[in-house]
Amino acid sequence: SSSSRQQHQRVHHQNRVVNSAPTQKERGKKWWTPKRHHWKNSSRFFLASVTRILDVPYGKKGDTVGMPSHHLLEDEDGSNAPLIAGGVRTKKIAAAIVKVDVYVIGLYFMPKACKKHEREDDVLNAVANDSSIAKTVRLTFVRDVSGASVAKAIAQNIEKKLGSKAESGGNEESERKAKEGLEMFKSMFRNVKIEKGASLTFSADEKGTLTTKLRGKRIGEPIKDGRLCGALFGSWCGPDSVIPEMTEAATSILTQALKVIPSEENGGGSAAA
Repeated sequence: SSSSRQQHQRVHHQNRVVNSAPTQKERGKKWWTPKRHHWKNSSRFFLASVTRILDVPYGKKGDTVGMPSHHLLEDEDGSNAPLIAGGVRTKKIAAAIVKVDVYVIGLYFMPKACKKHEREDDVLNAVANDSSIAKTVRLTFVRDVSGASVAKAIAQNIEKKLGSKAESGGNEESERKAKEGLEMFKSMFRNVKIEKGASLTFSADEKGTLTTKLRGKRIGEPIKDGRLCGALFGSWCGPDSVIPEMTEAATSILTQALKVIPSEENGGGSAAA
């Protein structure tokens, strides 16, 4: 049916083919997008609704990480959201002189839900900060790390963004709630070890509640705070993204997808059919 086809929104895929072996030139690239599809009508963008595993290359030795082409969101509908784009997080650590790969990340959400932000100057950042849009990021680690180090690094990014949020308007209750949420976020990683190959997912539902899972099992309690969710996803979707190349690619893909998704006031239409 038309409604079922529209449930899995069409996303234009460009740039890197991720489900094939990387070429020498491709190795070491820190961002990627799902496989490109060629169509006679360039205005039609498609993403298969069946989940498959994409072999995502990282490092310089041809190693790969399996990344789902779709991911179930924590929204009421249990939407099977497409992989928009992804990247590889590199960071200099104390034990290494040069930067090393830490995790491979995938960004998932339903493009149709983002249509209202089509005219925004920074559409991806607007989506990150919209607590009514369900979204998920999946981090697959390519080295052993401590939960405390992961929490510390991400919390630092969250704190920067919470501190610069003008929309709080000096609201003490909002500030207090955000600080409590951040402490809950930090505490859930205490005494947690994240081994190579483990997946860590952060999922925000359409009510601004954050659920965190490690190896598919929930850790900690859900955190209901839209500002914290926005700051967290802003780490990968905002102007200060820790993987800017991925953010740029995701923005481009989303912008193209929104052009062919019909507006609600137009009653749907066949542009995205």
